Amino acid sequence: MSNNGDDRARGLLDLPKGRVEMRFSGKAVLVTGVASGLGRAVVQALATEGAKLVLVDRAEEKLETLVANLQSGGCEVVSIVGDVSQEQTSKDAIAQALSRYGTLDILINNAGINPTGTISQTDPAVWQQALDVNLKAAYLFCREAIPHMVDAGRGVIVNTASIAGQRASTAEAVYGVSKAGLIMLTRTIARDYGARGIRANAICPGVLEGIMADRLTRMSPDQVVARDQRFAPTVPLGRLGTYEEIAKSILFLASEDASYVNGAQLTVDGGLTA
Repeated sequence: MSNNGDDRARGLLDLPKGRVEMRFSGKAVLVTGVASGLGRAVVQALATEGAKLVLVDRAEEKLETLVANLQSGGCEVVSIVGDVSQEQTSKDAIAQALSRYGTLDILINNAGINPTGTISQTDPAVWQQALDVNLKAAYLFCREAIPHMVDAGRGVIVNTASIAGQRASTAEAVYGVSKAGLIMLTRTIARDYGARGIRANAICPGVLEGIMADRLTRMSPDQVVARDQRFAPTVPLGRLGTYEEIAKSILFLASEDASYVNGAQLTVDGGLTA
């Protein structure tokens, strides 16, 4: 990699130093749910590998901070503040990608929420909101992006699902249902559009050290510690996963390293569901 590339990587906060593989150089990548957690880790990893980014989140202040950080390191990036479950947000985001970069090579549907509770404990409004953010939003962004990918004869879609969508988890009724639906949406796209040059895959993380932002607001620091201590011993690797580890797997699916991977559910859970 050139010295300019090295300087660019060093300019990005919290990113690995040294030689960085540039699998996404010149690629236009749209990522939703980027202001914190896994989405932020994915965006930072993409930036080190040369991606041109379109970022979508509803947390305006955090999004602005992330964009400024990326731009200071030389990354090409534009952003959209909006609710991913609203159709106009997907239209605006794809339009921004096409206007700025002339193409959209990769779509990563990462936005999600994690309300907890059994069926009887889940209010209908909460149920609908989880389906809208976790499943409908991915449908809207895929629906808007796929025609452009078909015209280009290529494209990659990665959807952030969960092991909760593969097997039932206690008191995560609507979360599990929404993620199971997302896995099936991914497989449907893979089946319908593979012959048009589009790959679609789902990443299924296990229990991570970080906690999704919406759930963290409902937990005290002591509850977070207790949660980590409870789950870590159940994982065969003996620890919880990190956002950075999941991000690496997402980048694998998005890259040409996974050129023959289509319709897959990549489980990254330290062996928890083995």
